Amino acid sequence: MENKIDMLEKLLVGDEGLLISLRFGDGLNKNNLEKVFNILETLAEEWSDEHCIPKKAVDLFVDIYPVMVSACKLYDKKEEMEILNAADKIMDLIRECVRIR
Repeated sequence: MENKIDMLEKLLVGDEGLLISLRFGDGLNKNNLEKVFNILETLAEEWSDEHCIPKKAVDLFVDIYPVMVSACKLYDKKEEMEILNAADKIMDLIRECVRIR
C-alpha cells in the first residue's frame, strides 16, 4: 500500500495530477483536490507531535502554491478565483502540517 506522501505526490504531479492538469489547461480536478485536502488533514493530525516532517513532503509543499498561481492565468476569472481559493486552502492545510505545537 502506498504511503500518504506517495499518494499526495501522485495526486499532485502524477500523469493526471492536480498540478499537471492545471498546467495543461485542463482545469481544476476537483476529485483530486478533495483527496489532496483529505491527505493533508490526515498528515497534519499524524504529524501534530512531530518535530520534523519528511523531506519528500517538503519538496512537494514548496511547489504547490507557485504552480497553482502561475497556472490560474490560463483560465477565466471565475476559474482563476476557484483555483486561487483551492491554493489558499491547500496552504492553510500545509501550515497545519508544519505548525509547531
